[in-house]
Amino acid sequence: MQLRTKLIADYYVGSVLHALLKPGAIVLGKLLRRSHALAPCRTLTVVKMLGGGSLAIAYPSFLALRTVPGLERLQIVTSPSIEPFARALGVFDEILVIRDGSAWELGIDSLRALRRLFRTDAVVDLEVYSRLTTVFSLLTCARNRIGFYTDSSFWRRRISSHLLFCNFSNGIYHSYDQIAALFGVAVPGADACRRAFRASIGAAPQAEDGVVRIAVAPCCSALSRERMLRDEEWTRIVAERLGRHGQEPSVEVHVFGSGADREYVGRLGAALGTAIPHAAVRTHAGDFSLEESILAISTARVLLCIDSSLLHFARLLGVPTDSYWGPTDPRTLLRPWPGSADEIHYRKISCSPCVHLAQQPPCGGNNLCMRLAADPTRSDDPNPVWVVAEREGGRHSRLSAP
Repeated sequence: MQLRTKLIADYYVGSVLHALLKPGAIVLGKLLRRSHALAPCRTLTVVKMLGGGSLAIAYPSFLALRTVPGLERLQIVTSPSIEPFARALGVFDEILVIRDGSAWELGIDSLRALRRLFRTDAVVDLEVYSRLTTVFSLLTCARNRIGFYTDSSFWRRRISSHLLFCNFSNGIYHSYDQIAALFGVAVPGADACRRAFRASIGAAPQAEDGVVRIAVAPCCSALSRERMLRDEEWTRIVAERLGRHGQEPSVEVHVFGSGADREYVGRLGAALGTAIPHAAVRTHAGDFSLEESILAISTARVLLCIDSSLLHFARLLGVPTDSYWGPTDPRTLLRPWPGSADEIHYRKISCSPCVHLAQQPPCGGNNLCMRLAADPTRSDDPNPVWVVAEREGGRHSRLSAP
């Protein structure tokens, strides 16, 4: 299923199931009077179906949860696209995968997972907006069902046993840390997280071989592709960054992406090779697994990137990052860590950030926020007004700047 189809199904099917199940859940809650004390908790299950980068952001909280007294098993329910991210973190004892390629696979795998998790100790739903994951958590009949609510997800009340407020104007990592606080465990600091992750992934100390390795992560998931920059912007960014290192004898530029990004990464690699002839440009689109990409990035002097999962993994490795932002706000996603070498490029305009606030980007893909992040000297109007044009029948045709 395409991402848009999944989101539509989540909204409509999830809403119907939620409306049907909630009254019964409330009545049974009053009749059974189950204890919702968090201790003892032997098995804790996390649910995360979209957004691999969010798992990396939540890594310190996962490390904290592993120290919950009496906990024997920390596991996660996720989708095939997010499974590699969960595996790369190395904190989960088991990964339960629910295929979402079709409605049939989704239904069958969900039933299997529910059978495995029936009456488990605790389920933590990390999907802030999803209705279907709320229904899934309820159907596990877990003693404790922990989720998040916002001003627009009040419908979760009285269906989850523990609700935590998620404030998107604040750092999302604060919300994840609330889970650890709920279980009474402390979130480890930056150095402890870096040591644990590097040891888990098997990252060796950076070699002193005289080679300047620059890693570039220009791609992101299908969720908000407006985060991406143009080829000519990347060539200027990479050339400028290499200029800081002077006349190094050996320079390598490694461009990473998934198999779906092969065409884009190949085109960008060719453009970089032409613009920076003295550098050895190597592209890795679909050639590496996620863990192999992370290991390769661990040897880089710096990661040049947009808001994507590799940025958050690089910070867990302790690799310096140089990131470009627009549809998302770095203040809400980058945990302030002592000793982190992060260079952030973000120019806030009236419509930024728009991710999680608008179903469709108000610019219709004309991501001026990213143009300004890549080149803050541009003379574009920093506060554009986006006009919605309508077709016959009330359908939106496109969004354009006047």
